[in-house]
Amino acid sequence: MSAAQASAQAAGRGDARSRSPPRPSAPHEALQGLKALMLGLDRRPDRRERCEAMLRKELPWLQFEFFPATDGKADTISDEEVAPTWNTKRNALYGNYEDVFDKGKNLLYSAKQFQDPGVVYKFSPGERGCAHSHRRMWARVAEASAPVLILEDDVQLVFERSCGGTSSGNTFTERLKLAMPEAERKSAEVLYLGWSGFKDGNFLHTKKTRGRKSAVVRKAEYVWTTVAYVLWPAGARKLLERATPLDQPVDNFMAWEAREGRLASYVVLDEGEGSDTYSGGIVAQVDFTGDSDIKKSDGGEQDDDPAEFLAERASAAAGA
Repeated sequence: MSAAQASAQAAGRGDARSRSPPRPSAPHEALQGLKALMLGLDRRPDRRERCEAMLRKELPWLQFEFFPATDGKADTISDEEVAPTWNTKRNALYGNYEDVFDKGKNLLYSAKQFQDPGVVYKFSPGERGCAHSHRRMWARVAEASAPVLILEDDVQLVFERSCGGTSSGNTFTERLKLAMPEAERKSAEVLYLGWSGFKDGNFLHTKKTRGRKSAVVRKAEYVWTTVAYVLWPAGARKLLERATPLDQPVDNFMAWEAREGRLASYVVLDEGEGSDTYSGGIVAQVDFTGDSDIKKSDGGEQDDDPAEFLAERASAAAGA
């Protein structure tokens, strides 16, 4: 299939959307007009049904539509849109990599080499499909007149909060109605609602900022996960301009644009989260351990095989 045909296929897939029935008005003016795209695979109706039922129950005011994901195992993805490989050098500034061995316990790459010169991985099919899906959603948001809430189908609104008690659609709504005006004042382009990593208060490489810290919104330095984020049209256009092609797993790609100062990215704090918080937000993720459609090519926190998707297995490099 040609690149033009692939683009046409992607565009057609985006048009095959299913919309939810009309919703009650948002409970606060800060949330008026906010709509959501809920990303999921057509072949996983179980995940879609769980997520849609939760959204209808917990956020009856939210207008959302199902956005069929690109299936990395079945759909054609142009190399001009998503690169076939990626290098760990950027992510290794923030992630913890370990020595990687083959099945014979021979060293393939040392932890140091993940930082310099970096280790080259093939995207796993799931990673590549996920990256392409978000790229397609960015194209939708770029044409919008207002920010859009991006949700993946493993988003969870009901979970134990760090401050005690249980989060729900009500707590989500209350925190988001505080966060959105503050994000607007800061000219945010991305607002992560669930995250882990480094933000104002625990910057790793960025110069610390002075002054009083917000209890609701903090500037992101480098954070992972794309389970839920609000994206403004200006931010979507910037991401698309840089994604030529998208050459990292999508969360790493977005995080690097924030770290380089090209994307105004912020995170939402839940009550009880502060400067030393490493992960948090007003959403969590459903634990799909053993039933995930996205393998982490470098192993990640899922403890997938870090050698399965190596693009280069040069023993000479291991001994360098």
